[in-house]
Amino acid sequence: KTCPVSGSVAILAQAKLENLYRVDSSRSSHYFVLTAIRAMSQPGGKTSARQDALAGGKIHVIKVGTSTLLTNDEVGGQQVSLSNISRLVELIASLRKSGDHVVLVSSGAVGMGCLKLGLSQRPTGPGVKQALAAAGQSRLMRLYEDLFSVVGVNVAQLLISRDDFSDKARFLAVRNTFWALLRLGVVPIVNENDSLSAEHVANFGDNDTMAAMTAVLLQADWVFLATDVDFLYTANPKEDPTATPIYAVEDLSRLKLAGLESSSSQWGTGGMATKIIAARIAVCAGVHCGLVNGEEPERIGQMIRGKKEGGTHFVALKGCASAAQDDHNRWIITLPPSGSLTLDRDGYNAVLTHHRIRTGMLLKCSGEFSHDEAVALFFDGKEIARALVRMSSAAITEEMTRSMVGLRDFTRELQSAGIYLDGYSSWRKGGHKGASGEMNAEVLRQLEQDGGVIKSDTPESSGYQSSVVTDGSDIALMCTATIKEANLKASSDKRVLSGSYPQVKRGETPRGL
Repeated sequence: KTCPVSGSVAILAQAKLENLYRVDSSRSSHYFVLTAIRAMSQPGGKTSARQDALAGGKIHVIKVGTSTLLTNDEVGGQQVSLSNISRLVELIASLRKSGDHVVLVSSGAVGMGCLKLGLSQRPTGPGVKQALAAAGQSRLMRLYEDLFSVVGVNVAQLLISRDDFSDKARFLAVRNTFWALLRLGVVPIVNENDSLSAEHVANFGDNDTMAAMTAVLLQADWVFLATDVDFLYTANPKEDPTATPIYAVEDLSRLKLAGLESSSSQWGTGGMATKIIAARIAVCAGVHCGLVNGEEPERIGQMIRGKKEGGTHFVALKGCASAAQDDHNRWIITLPPSGSLTLDRDGYNAVLTHHRIRTGMLLKCSGEFSHDEAVALFFDGKEIARALVRMSSAAITEEMTRSMVGLRDFTRELQSAGIYLDGYSSWRKGGHKGASGEMNAEVLRQLEQDGGVIKSDTPESSGYQSSVVTDGSDIALMCTATIKEANLKASSDKRVLSGSYPQVKRGETPRGL
């Protein structure tokens, strides 16, 4: 039976169960109990921490780019688009009056710097971008301060970097700063700290990604990406007259579009590809994402009210398998992957059931990474998750090499896919030579005696025990299809567990006791 759990009791119970789950993540019952406790302590799918920080209202993250803030003048140069910015300010003021909270992610510092210094083109050279950003950021904030003061809204500047998301303590500290500003009724205006960023240091790449990561950080309800088209289209409408608008996207893994890499203004400053990547980050963390035309900020209000004409709606993924469940998974999603691991079928099943991944489940290790860094997990050619690893890439590669001297036996994998190769199976058993003639039965027997070959059908014969690469609690799903499959599997397992305990009337003795 469920019992009411609230406040510090729920937090303590959750902490204890998380520790228990880390000790033995192979027991699926812990996963279901942990999910139940979280559900009781997080009404509406949001954590109690956010509820304590904010009295109420939804959180909306709005990203605007240079194409929205600046426009071409009569002589071919650029000037500030006061019309677009003023309408955006009025929209944000309206959302604040309705009780919602707004975070504005704004590009444009470098462009403003060019205007301020009277440059018709962006110069190149070491430190030039940083210098322009430093000159333009103050002009940009002055413009926002003046316009927001007219509608009675206070604003604050936050310049963040990739490092603020890479460390969990800084991740939570930045979140607390955001929440404090929102609680005070202030609209944070966020930009990447370009003036202090080094070219060789990892950055966000674009403000679309930063906006999505900020929305994940804040457990926002919506993140809106302003561009210069009304919708996401099936193709570039500038080049293909048959292109049709897409009003809603429920499964990003099935989205197939043409011309995503176009850099023309029709597709926005950073290209539509960057916005698709940002939308993927957001929806996997349970945040709705909207693609809107920056020249018509009112469309944002339409999308919040549920009107499909406002723009393209990327539907957030919910459920026990989504990364919206806790801060740890949300943090993992925001980490830049330092490498990648390709999983076999057993590894994929481990991801679905929140179990540990071992080296024996890996097909390939790519990139160079250290212990406790984030990696991308791939299966069947698609990225399905992000994970924190317990082993470095060197240690993983060494163990994979040690366990697979010779050639790995893929008989099980081929048969599970419905492929039966009699010649391959015969060769594995020593029936005839391989393509080069070197791997006959005698060589295989010698390798097995040396502990070099592990047969997939009899893994215990070698005595080899693979190491744990990552815990189930350190995996955050990043693929919509995988999240849905994991949710279905969790629901099925719950039904099995609930069905395994028959109802016993008072006074009766259960069977078998």
